Amino acid sequence: MRILAGICVVLAIGLLLALWRIDSVSTSLATASGQVTTLTNAAASRRNTQRLLADLDTQHTQELTNAQAQNKDLLARVGTGAQRLSVPARCPAVRATATPTGVDDAEARADIDPAAAQRIVAITNDGDEAIIALSSLQDWVTTACIPRKSSGTRQLTSQMLGPQFVDSPSA
Repeated sequence: MRILAGICVVLAIGLLLALWRIDSVSTSLATASGQVTTLTNAAASRRNTQRLLADLDTQHTQELTNAQAQNKDLLARVGTGAQRLSVPARCPAVRATATPTGVDDAEARADIDPAAAQRIVAITNDGDEAIIALSSLQDWVTTACIPRKSSGTRQLTSQMLGPQFVDSPSA
């Protein structure tokens, strides 16, 4: 009977060790499962961020290409004289008895020399490209580095400012 009691004690201890081991394994399995879920979510987030960055790159590359084409066309038109660059002008030396030749409320404007106008257009083109590059970088940082909130979408915008142009009168 002592042998039977000893066998029962050994079996009980073995059963307790097996149950402890099963609990340890199930805890490890739960931890591993949680880590797999976390890694899966991180991979999905990374793929989403990469897709958003690719979309931003495509959008900003298209904006830059369009701006460069418009600026090249504008520079060519200013160079040929088909389009003029003008600035507001006043002439205080004009006598009061002079007969007005145009509309009284029209703003007086002076044309800028075509060579100077081309240099001004080239400078504004560089500024436009810098604005597009800065906007692209800001969107990249916002997308890649700053955590996104789940509600709402961002609207990507850029504004380019330039001088005022008028079409040359047809001769």
